[in-house]
Amino acid sequence: MKLGDAFLMSVPPNFDREHLCFVISDPSKNSGTFIVVNVTGDKIRAGKECPLVKGDHPWITKESFVTFTDAMEITPELAKNIDALMGTTIKSQPPLAPAILTKIVEAAKTSKAIPIAFKKYL
Repeated sequence: MKLGDAFLMSVPPNFDREHLCFVISDPSKNSGTFIVVNVTGDKIRAGKECPLVKGDHPWITKESFVTFTDAMEITPELAKNIDALMGTTIKSQPPLAPAILTKIVEAAKTSKAIPIAFKKYL
């Protein structure tokens, strides 16, 4: 995985629902650790800090929001699991356009929802 990558990940409990996720920090600058955020249509859950619209990514078809509350720190060990699941419960998607990636990263830097310990990776 690298900065700007996007993927669909099936989520519990039944792994029958996919969420669009983005890599928003550079693993090569952080000893292989990076931050992943996901997208939701639930503006109340997401807090409306970073809205996305149709066209911001090919998978987005309606107004959506980055959910900084659900941000995940992916260590090199966890990244191996992601790589192993690629194509099954995790499906690669087109990467983010640079302008949209910048928008998300800047919103993450000022977000009150993302864990403060994750901001060092941004």
